[in-house]
Amino acid sequence: MNDHSDRPKILLTGSTGFIGTHTAHHLVDQGYGLRCLVRKTSDTSRLPRGVELTEGHLLNFDSLRKAVKDCRGVIHVGGVVRVKRVRDFYQINRDGTSNIVNAAREEGVERFVLCRSLAAAGPSSPGSRRRWDDDPQPVTEYGKSKLSGEEMLQKGAGEMWWSIVRPPSVYGPWDIAFLTLVKWVKRGFKFRIGDGKMVISLIHASDLARALTLAIESDQPSGKIWFATDGTDHDLSELTEAIERALDREARWINIPKWVTPAVAWLIEMFAEFRGNAALLSRAKLAELMQPAWTCDDEPFREATGYREKFNLTDGMAQTVEWYLDHRWI
Repeated sequence: MNDHSDRPKILLTGSTGFIGTHTAHHLVDQGYGLRCLVRKTSDTSRLPRGVELTEGHLLNFDSLRKAVKDCRGVIHVGGVVRVKRVRDFYQINRDGTSNIVNAAREEGVERFVLCRSLAAAGPSSPGSRRRWDDDPQPVTEYGKSKLSGEEMLQKGAGEMWWSIVRPPSVYGPWDIAFLTLVKWVKRGFKFRIGDGKMVISLIHASDLARALTLAIESDQPSGKIWFATDGTDHDLSELTEAIERALDREARWINIPKWVTPAVAWLIEMFAEFRGNAALLSRAKLAELMQPAWTCDDEPFREATGYREKFNLTDGMAQTVEWYLDHRWI
């Protein structure tokens, strides 16, 4: 690794997760000095060689003060998506965010970028993308906890410059959420609930990593809330067709009536609880899947930062599926 000692140092949380991994590699490629917040149990094998590791936890304030010391900026990606108990969402996504914000402010960090989620803003309406200044209407405890984290940043930042990036659904290498869908298509099946007409925004993880970097480099005033996407709205058919093309096979639709899905989600929750795991499909997640649209407007971000996506859905899914195959995930 090249010597980046003269470059600004960034602390990255959530660095060993899906989005964090992509962000870590991009920051290093851009010449930033990178310090990664990790836990004792973290698998750091996916991180770039030579990055600085600091051990800590979002609920351990002293470890966070040590982590942010001498850093010019923080990109906070860390959080939880699935939990066994609802309060765990708020402990990490709200209280953990409050802790890292307060630690950064007290240690004189200049810039703070918070990576949250479209779930914090809530669903949109077909034909009308959600805008940054719309009143947030999250529909799950996950989304509400993410919104609470945003509020902690706004209240606790003080004079520290900050911005928030809310990505929609993210896919790419190392992702396990879309992996399930790809596996089913490979087996010859694709599923839709009801009429399956939900419209969504998407972004490839590499593009999101670039967006987060552009956000922390931005010359815009503090307090901006941005979306970042691949620039196109997609429906379920487009998504599954992209996977089919990547796998070079056709799958057949399995239609799931809406009235069946709550019972299916409940059974998955009970099975996960029995095994001591967080459910992959819960009744709360179902509440998101039943919305007519999850789209957002990223034009303000493009205008402010010059952001442009590198991956459209076809190319991005082809690269992702190829990665799954090369690493024997499918």
